[in-house]
Amino acid sequence: MKSKLALLLALLLVVSVFFGCQANQDPEDPSTTEAPNSDDPTQTSDPSGSENDGERVAKDTITIVTESEPETLDPASANTDAIALTLNMIGDHLFDLQADGTITLGGICESYEQVDDLTVKFVLKEGVKFSDGTDLTSEDIIWELARLKEAPRSSSNFAFVNAEESEIVDDRTFIVKFNQAWAPYQNTLSTGRGTIVSKAAFESMGEADFSRAPVTTGPYKVVEWIPGTSITLTRNEYYWGEPAKTENIIIKFIPEATSRVIELETGAADVAFYIEGNDVARVDELEGYHIESGDAYRYLLVTFSMQDEILDDVRVRQALCYAIDQELLVEASSDGLGSSITGFCSTPTIGYKALEAWPYDVEKAKSLLAEAGYPDGFTIDLHIEPLSIYEKAAEIIQSMWAEVGVTANIVSSALATYDAQNNGHFQAAIRDSTASEISNILIIYESSFGSRIQGNDDWLDEKLLELRTYYYDNPEREVCLNEIYDYLNEQRYSYPYMNMPINYAVSDNLEGFEFHPALDHLKHIKDWVVYE
Repeated sequence: MKSKLALLLALLLVVSVFFGCQANQDPEDPSTTEAPNSDDPTQTSDPSGSENDGERVAKDTITIVTESEPETLDPASANTDAIALTLNMIGDHLFDLQADGTITLGGICESYEQVDDLTVKFVLKEGVKFSDGTDLTSEDIIWELARLKEAPRSSSNFAFVNAEESEIVDDRTFIVKFNQAWAPYQNTLSTGRGTIVSKAAFESMGEADFSRAPVTTGPYKVVEWIPGTSITLTRNEYYWGEPAKTENIIIKFIPEATSRVIELETGAADVAFYIEGNDVARVDELEGYHIESGDAYRYLLVTFSMQDEILDDVRVRQALCYAIDQELLVEASSDGLGSSITGFCSTPTIGYKALEAWPYDVEKAKSLLAEAGYPDGFTIDLHIEPLSIYEKAAEIIQSMWAEVGVTANIVSSALATYDAQNNGHFQAAIRDSTASEISNILIIYESSFGSRIQGNDDWLDEKLLELRTYYYDNPEREVCLNEIYDYLNEQRYSYPYMNMPINYAVSDNLEGFEFHPALDHLKHIKDWVVYE
């Protein structure tokens, strides 16, 4: 095993040079909003009380480096951490997910009441305004829920919303109706997709412009988006709560993990997300910074498209899974930081269950391939985003599949991989998935969910919909969930292999940081202060 690992790690050192040289595609040109008017009497110039805390002077800008650029900031398309991360800084939700996994009522709400299995009544907090100074009303919420139900990338998440029967009682009171009992509605409404936006602004700006600088109710708002480089946020002068303590936040996009660490070494960043592998120890030894680490909702998996005639055969999918040495894959691709999983979500996720491990068996893999009509193997594309953790895993899996005659062509492109997965035009892919509740994880296997896996499995579609109708105190929920787990374990639409801790590199001069297992739920960013 040690010799295998050494050889693979040596290979990865060579490959990393190749991948590190690949260029990133830029998204479409952004629209830019105006910075807040310093003459506006409603603007708070110094919300922290004083920029000078004794001998310390607070910086007016916090710089964060992260791995991925969002494709859009429209909540209806918030199906990646990159999108949800920024939305969290600029938006609010009807519910909030706390670090311990509990769900609390969102700050913009005064109260809510679950009237029955199909009815929830909400009352908004008085005086909540959007970042353009207009009032948040019940109409915005009902309109947004109806839009989310119809939008292609969010329709599966909000399928149970009965938009037609939902009711506006008055400007602050509204009733949301469901078509069926919807167990994870609080969790779903706490995610990036549940970000509240302005109906009037969306209609006046148009979808394209709105997606670059949405009008929301959170502590910050977008003032600049430089494609491929950064997004700049500034304090929302109309924020309903205590103003953000730091005036500006710059989010820089740096896919290569080591390059994010260099930003820390040069003092160009205050916080870095997704620190992995040997860079964790590197940051720990870096003067002025430290690592904040813990279990994350994020896990990694290999997915297979059912739209492909080769992979439509369960024997082929099983063979590819038998051909993966999970222990070696996890150890080598994560530099020893990851941990193996046997269930279909991360270990902290509500509903995680460890299943019988899928064994590593090369001879079994070869036998299944021969039985399926591929004794000499075949060639497939393996899509990844150009990030080190995927690049390492892809090279390892490529070498393992080669042992059973399968040639994997690695396609490394963020946009190409995203489009391929969401249009079903792929064969295999390595990706992550994140959610704190099992229903919102397993939704990736539904045929209607953005075509991520393209299961096209009627039985599974029905079962996954059924699961979301059982509230947590219903014993039928566990029965249904176990049936789904057993089925997925046999069908092998995916190969979940690793639970990753989330590592934040944080300046020693930053106050207010609180660990959260999900980047897209860092609600306390508004309380961050970095001192010179």
